[in-house]
Amino acid sequence: MPSPVACPACGADGTSIANEIIAGWLAQPVIAAAASPTTLRVTVSSGPVTPAAVRRNVLPGQVSRTQAETEAKAKALWGDSQEEVTKYLMMQGFSFQEASEVAQAAFKERAAAVRADGIHKIFKGLGLMCVPVAALILFLSIRVVPIKLMAIAVAVGLWGVWLAISGLLMALAPKSEKGDINDK
Repeated sequence: MPSPVACPACGADGTSIANEIIAGWLAQPVIAAAASPTTLRVTVSSGPVTPAAVRRNVLPGQVSRTQAETEAKAKALWGDSQEEVTKYLMMQGFSFQEASEVAQAAFKERAAAVRADGIHKIFKGLGLMCVPVAALILFLSIRVVPIKLMAIAVAVGLWGVWLAISGLLMALAPKSEKGDINDK
């Protein structure tokens, strides 16, 4: 193998097993399909084979490195686990180390987005909590307190309390949020 191969689940080195499988394939006899002789040209690299050089030849079913990183970020934002994102990247030709680093960066981006949504909810909730107070001040200034309108204002205030609490939880513990962050 031109580069190390790792298990997508646990990251264990599988290079020796892959080399054995390839050696088994190469040891099998080849049946010539054409009657005329053909020429086979083999080019040997003069230097070491790097992951970047191997990455230029994308295998069937794989996407480019940039596309794989973009899709990994999307998977993180959609709520896939960090393990799943790492496995996806390894299937796209990333080493375990590279896949782990890209997945970590994607989940840091997700945490920042969840915190931003949480802060937005806190301010929205605080604004809604002011509705019953403003309604009470207005009703006392006109010396009439309509019960139904005051009940609606209190319901809006309670909704604001719920938003503020859920926003506070999102801001303080963004990893506790599950699922797609666009659904929040």
